[in-house]
Order: sequence, then structure tokens, then C-alpha cells
Amino acid sequence: MEIFGRYELLRKLATGGMGQVFLARQKGPVGFQKLLVVKRLLPHLSEDQEFIQMFLDEARIAGNLNHPNIAQIYELGDVDGVLFIAMEYVQGEAVSQVNARANHRKGGLPLGLKCRIIADAAAGLDHAHQARSPSGRRLGIIHRDVSPQNVLVGFNGNVKLIDFGVAKASGKLSQTIVGTIKGKHAYMSPEQARGEELDARSDVYGLGTVFYELLTSQRLFKRESDLATLKAVVGARVVLPSEAVPGLPKSLDAVVMKALARKREERFQSAGEFQLALEDFLLAARLPGTPAHLTAFMKDLYASELEEERFASEPTVIQYDPRLAREASSPSSTKVGPVQSRQAQAPARPKSAQAAPASPARRPANTRGAGSGEETEEQ
Repeated sequence: MEIFGRYELLRKLATGGMGQVFLARQKGPVGFQKLLVVKRLLPHLSEDQEFIQMFLDEARIAGNLNHPNIAQIYELGDVDGVLFIAMEYVQGEAVSQVNARANHRKGGLPLGLKCRIIADAAAGLDHAHQARSPSGRRLGIIHRDVSPQNVLVGFNGNVKLIDFGVAKASGKLSQTIVGTIKGKHAYMSPEQARGEELDARSDVYGLGTVFYELLTSQRLFKRESDLATLKAVVGARVVLPSEAVPGLPKSLDAVVMKALARKREERFQSAGEFQLALEDFLLAARLPGTPAHLTAFMKDLYASELEEERFASEPTVIQYDPRLAREASSPSSTKVGPVQSRQAQAPARPKSAQAAPASPARRPANTRGAGSGEETEEQ
């Protein structure tokens, strides 16, 4: 464990291009403790103004967003000159990992829950796209890195969009040169792969790619090289999901293919439209795809982790009783002597001196989870 300002860094979760990501603990008075994620700028980048500005932009952009489907930013600061971002800890896994585990253990993730995950991610995206500053100015946020590792599914069923590290927004300190490509090649929109000016519909395409791969458990545009991948994004034929996986409803093809329309004018014009199309499909197909269904499935899928590992990095549970604390600090408090037999102490022991039973000790274990999209993944 490392002390970093007012945080205890419990263990490293990931290292990315700009920062290291740690599971951390914040402590306060009377036993207050909170788990969160601390992302700090890599030491060798602390003098690089471009990376400093990108790091600050990530915090400033995500700090304006307050939505159930977006991981929250708590603080931007520095400790001895080292910049850091404190953010929400999402105990869960990336959607691709959840899908792989479900395929292995449960025969697959139910179709209704696949739609629920993408619909919730679309809700978070739409909020980001529509976000305004406290003064009411439109921020014009585009995520630019919508990919499976940046869509987390919590063990409690909450879906969280993370990592605005390469997001585009008005008022950024750093600006991307026209023609520069940022993001993961296999999840880019055609216009992004060509280095063109982007709008929110580019993120819709990225989420459509994630949805296609979730439905089929197959990579859509990934090829043997970055150049081949970009060419596939721009021109490869997309097989209908119902053809790739017999048994998928043909009515879902229209939703997927509209999200993946190469001409942005033919796509859903907002992430909100994409979300509504998925909600309408769930209703028409009468599929169990509510947040409650997702929560129940995740609790069952990760039952062993929740039972054995949920207290891995949890703070020690402290039973705090304000009444006992006042008595302990009072000069006139009754002092409890050595333990006597029940018959001997029953009539004489004051009621205020009775001690609360101790909580049973819990065996520590390793906690699974993710708090940032800084994990390295092939393009």
C-alpha cells in the first residue's frame, strides 16, 4: 500500500498511455472510508505540456457529466507536482469479458440483456453529447473511443461508460490536428478512419460495432494490421447479425445496420435514437431486459466473486456507536473491569457499560473490478 496525498493506493489496476490506475481508499473521521480509483499521470510525462493538457481535459470533460451510466469524476488535483484524477470505482468487468464468461458458464448472455447493456451505454453517450457547461454553453463532447473495454458492467448490474481521455469537446486545452486519428481502429466510424471532422454520430457507429460483436461474439473489423483494419472500417461488407448467428431475430437486423450505416446521414442521428430503438425492440419482442434482470444475471454469473472476493480491498468494517463513543470520552464513564462469570456480573454491571458484540472477521480475498479504460488492448 502506498500513501498518495489523502488516498491509500491499495493496488494497481492498469497502466495506459498517459497514466497509472490504482484502486484507492479515502479515509475520514469516525471510521469513514470509501473505495475509488486514482489515475495519476506517468512521471516521465509530468513535464510534457501536451500530455498534461490531455490529462486535464479528461478530468474537465468528464467532470461536467452527471449520469447513472457514466463513471463519475470526484477530484482533479496534484500531490507533490504529480497530477491525478479521483473517480468512481466500478466493481465489474468490460462488456466483452462479461460476454465471454457468460458464453463459457451460462451458454451465453441472454439477448434481452445484450440489448439492455447497449441501451444503457447509449443513454450515457447521449447525455455526454447533449452536455452543457454550468453557464449553459454546449460542450460538444464526442467520446471517440467507444469500445468494449470502455463499457463496464458492474456486478450490481449498473452499466458505466468510462474513459474520456481522447474525447473531443469545445474549450479543450489540447486540440487534435485535422487528419489525426485517435481511438481504437477496429471501433472507429468510417469518417473517423478517414480523419474527417466528427460529430456525435461517430460514437453511434462505434457503439453499433460493440453491439454487433456482443450479438455475434465475433470481431467485426479487426484485421491483421492497422491499415487493413481501417480499410475494413471504410469498405468491408457487414454480414447481417441474423446471418452470422442463426436464430437472432431479423427485426433486430434493422437496428444494428442503421447504427452501422456508413453514411452518417443514414444512421441514428443521436445515441438517444439508438437507445429508443433498442427499448422498442425489447418491448415488441417481450424479452426480459430490464435493469433488474441484468442485476439478477450478473449476481448469479459472478456469485463466487461476490461471495469470496467482495471484501478483498474493502476497508475494515468498524462498528461505530456514537453512544459508546460519548461514554468512552466522558470522565464519569463506567469502566468495565475484567470479565467475570455471568452470575457474578449480572446484578452489578451498569447497562451503559455493556459492550456491543464484535463483528465476525471476514477472510480477505482478491477483488475483481475495473475503474478505467487504461488497460492495454489490441487495436
